This record gives sequence, C-alpha cells and structure tokens, in this order.
Amino acid sequence: MNKLIICLLIFLPYFASAQPGVTPVVERNGKKYYEHLVESGNTLYGLQRTFGVAVDVIVAENPALSSGLKIGQKVYIPVTKESIAKIPTSDYKVQKDETLYGISRKFNTTVDDLMALNPELKESALAKGQTIKIPYQDKMEVVEVPDKQVEVRTTPNPFVTDTITKDDGSIEQVSFTFSDSTIRHIVMAQETLYTISKRFMVSVDRIMEINGLKSATIKQGQILIIPVTKERLERVEVKKVPDSRVDKATGPLVFEPKAKYKIAMLLPLCFDGGETQSGRVSQLAAQFYMGAKMAVDSLEKRGLKAELIIMDTQNDSTHIASILADTSFRSMDLVIGPFYESHLKQLSEYCKENRIRLVCPVAASEEHLENNRLLYLSVPSSEGTMASLARYTLKNNSRDHVVLVKPTLESDMEMYNSFRDAFQSSPFTGQRPVLVESTMDGFKGQIRPGVTTVLIMPTKDKKTAMKFMNSIGSSGSSRLLVYGAKDWENFSEISNMTRNKYKLRYASSNFLDYYTDMAIAINRKHRTMYRTDLSRMAAHGYDVMMHFCTDFFIPGKKKPALVMNGFEMIQAGPEDGYRNNSIFVIQQEEYELFNIDLKKDD
Repeated sequence: MNKLIICLLIFLPYFASAQPGVTPVVERNGKKYYEHLVESGNTLYGLQRTFGVAVDVIVAENPALSSGLKIGQKVYIPVTKESIAKIPTSDYKVQKDETLYGISRKFNTTVDDLMALNPELKESALAKGQTIKIPYQDKMEVVEVPDKQVEVRTTPNPFVTDTITKDDGSIEQVSFTFSDSTIRHIVMAQETLYTISKRFMVSVDRIMEINGLKSATIKQGQILIIPVTKERLERVEVKKVPDSRVDKATGPLVFEPKAKYKIAMLLPLCFDGGETQSGRVSQLAAQFYMGAKMAVDSLEKRGLKAELIIMDTQNDSTHIASILADTSFRSMDLVIGPFYESHLKQLSEYCKENRIRLVCPVAASEEHLENNRLLYLSVPSSEGTMASLARYTLKNNSRDHVVLVKPTLESDMEMYNSFRDAFQSSPFTGQRPVLVESTMDGFKGQIRPGVTTVLIMPTKDKKTAMKFMNSIGSSGSSRLLVYGAKDWENFSEISNMTRNKYKLRYASSNFLDYYTDMAIAINRKHRTMYRTDLSRMAAHGYDVMMHFCTDFFIPGKKKPALVMNGFEMIQAGPEDGYRNNSIFVIQQEEYELFNIDLKKDD
C-alpha cells in the first residue's frame, strides 16, 4: 500500500511559479509588497509556500481573492523577513562604477532586497570585483536597462482582427494569419510565458523547446523566438456573439458533449502528514482511488475518453481553498469528493458557481442538496435509508402487523421520523396499512400470535439495540421479523443465535458478495493491477465512477454492471440536488447474510 501511495504522487498537480526577489517590489500606503502577476497554475497555497506569507494574510491584503485567482491579476504580498529569507540567490561580481540601484535595475529587484541579502553593504560601499548575493538568475546574461526612459518598440500581435475601407466606402473585417516563419519577441514588463503563448497562439511547451528554456521564468528585456505562420489575408464571417448560457430554474441541467472529459478526485491522501492526517482514512482514500482507476479503464472500452486528476485535500479546508483558487480547476467536467462532510459545503458552493457536477462519495446530510442541482449524494444518509426501508416495508409487508418502536435517544429521532413520514405518505395502491407506533416499554404488547409482526427499531446506539433485543428474547412468536439499522451488523453483543431466530434484517446502501460473477471478475482484475484483494472501498470507488460517468458522459450506453452498490438518483426538489434512494435489505439466516431480493430470485 505504501508503494501505491508513493506512485499516486505522480498524479498530483505541481504548483510552483514566481519567486520573491524576481517579483517586483512596490510601496503601497507606506508598506512594501511583492507585486505578483498571477500565472496559470498559481494557487494561494503555492504563493504561501513561495513567499513565506500565510494564505489568510494574502487574502486580507487582497480582498478580491475571495472569489479565486485569475490569470493576469495583480496580487500584493507583504514583504517580511521570512519572505526575504526565502529568496534563492546567485553570486555576482560587481563591475566598475556600479551602484546598488543600477544592480537592482539589472536584476529586476530592489535596493532593500540587495541590502537584506548582503548585510555587509550597510557598513561599506560597493567595490569593483566584490562578490555579492543577488536574487537567483537562470542565466547570468544581463539585459542593460537604461536610466532614461526610452521608447521600446513592442512586437505587434500577428493574430489581430482589423477592418479595411473599400472603394465604395463600406467597411469589411479581415484577419491576418501567418505560417512557417518566426519572429523575435522582446519580453515586456509583467509578461509571462502563458500570456505570450495566448497572444501568439503557440503552446508554452513549444516556446520553451525552441528557446531552450528549462523553466517558465522569463524577465523583461529577454528575447524569445516565436514560431508564427505565413501572412494571409482573408475575409472574416461576422457572427452574433451568443448569449451566456442561462439555465432553467428547475429540471435537469443540459451539458454539451465533449471529445474528452476532465474528472477531478479530491481525496485526503495526506502525503505531507500533519496533525489532520488519519492513517485509516488515507488508506481508505487510496483504496477508493484504486477502484475508480479500474473503472476508468473499463469506461475507456465503452467509448469514454477521460483524464483522471487526483488532488490531495490533506483533510484541510485551507488546502482545498488553494486547490479551488487555481483557475484551471474551472475546466473540470466532474468532481468526486470530498471524503469529509465538513468540507462538502465549501466544495459544493464552488461547483454550483462554476457549473460543475459534484458527486459526494460518502454519506452526508440531505440539507446540502438545497438549491444545488449539481450535487449528487451517492450514499443514502441514515434518514434516507430509513425512508427507503419504509417504502420497502409498505410494499412487501402491507398485510403484516407493522410496529415502529420509538428510540430513547434524541439523536435517533430523525431516523424514526423519516420512517414514519415515508410509510404514511409514499404512494400506495389500495387500503394503506396501519403503522402502529409504540415505545420501548410497550412494544411487546403489540406482538400478536398467529400474525406476522414486523418490529422496526431505528437506532444506531448499541445499548438501545441490546436492550431492545433482550426485551423480545422471551417472546415465543415464530412469526416475528425484526428490522434494525446497518450499524447492528457490528454489534457482536447480539448473538448469532438471536439474529437467526428473528431473521434480523437491516437496510444498507450496499452489499458486497464476493462470490457473484461480477465480484469475482473485478477482484481478479484488482489482484492483477495491485497485487491485493478487492476491498469494500475499492469496490465503492469502482461503482461510483462507473455509474456516474456512464450516466453523465455516455448516456446512450447500457447501464454498467456494478459490484456492490445500487443507484436510484432522485431529485430532492425542483431546484435541489439528487439523493440515492437505492437500498439493499439484508437478512441473517443460517448464520450468513443474504440480500433478500436476490434470495427471492434464487
């Protein structure tokens, strides 16, 4: 497993960009700031690491960042002792008649930074041949910057749209394009490789390759060779700019199909450790990824082309904010995460604002679904599971005597109310059966001889469950069915003999039978890829990825076979997100667990 987690590192995005000492320093309101121009790939977390200034300090100085970083945006980062200490340096030999100011101009830095890097300069003047520290330079070729302001001719944009005036006085739009040639471009102030690549419609990688650049750092005055195309003049068809997409207030959202999709998985892998790390949760996250990766391979055979992007959330809302601050995250077509419900609001609000579908892979409150049609809860909540169990009981036990026992803990009352409300309000044909509500002390009086009595005890508390089972232990009825919660599966204090006697049942969002043909096939593939057996979390990752990617991106395809989950996604309300209403009713019989519906089919 450790080797797997190490291998997963290659999927994580690498965030790095500007360096203090290369970024210009400006003075605002009597304070000094690094004036950083946001580039592609920048994140708040990356700026914190680069400049040694906390994210909350950066955001406080730049209120506009609350809505995320934008390419080309200026960010002002306070100059601190810690940030100056982080400046990587190079050695430089002072030339004749050079001054600190002149050197600062040469290397795009400030006199203050030079003084901070060279404390000895406070005691003595510069001398020819003296070696000092300067902000790190990839190459020591220096472009002289004249003291006097001179006109610098910039390279015109070769991909402009313009107009020409015809002989009859009418105006026609034209465009200029080029092929098979190059130009020499002088880097201007605040330009980055990204902005240059967009200006000339040439990839950053191509520019770096032609110019032999080892990093994306460039500086003012640097000369770059840019490949362009041969000039050609052609008419441009002028089309009306379409209005921005406006979704209807209710109903499902419509997304245009793509040749290739981007899927982000936000998992608490916690590669860097820290106080928020949970070894158990990190292991489950890795297992979930293993199953999801298998699904992506299977989906490719079904015709889906998708890029799976893994991001380590580190179980830290601040780190999640830095991920979301990266503008490239807006290009995602689907996000799967988070693993902690406490982070769901933060992520779901971002996805709603940027029109990205979000699938939550863990149980969460249905309150998050309100007014967010882009959110999908793949695991039914405890309350949702009880509501589904009520509908199942209404359908399959309508002729039986159904008794709902009220739990003693306030924390269980939501499950109790969910079962009662669903049983009494769900659609039913014919005479609706009566639901008898009783208490822990009075339910035994409802057990009738000669009639099948169904007892429902909605509790996740071990003591309550034990008290309930002990209370019915003396009952001699052989026509008694007991429904509990999934948590009872782990209550070893309830003996197997008791479970078998009353055919103890519970509702579950999933059921994994390793002996089905599907489970055997997936387990065999899992062993081949990872040299270990399929875990429940890996099976869950496989099912979530298979179902939602098929449903969202290849809807014409037959529903895929799943390992242990069922998905019946129902919209919670006209303007709300979707919850999973699918459940399995599990029964213990002959000391084994069975899916009742599958058992009926045998």
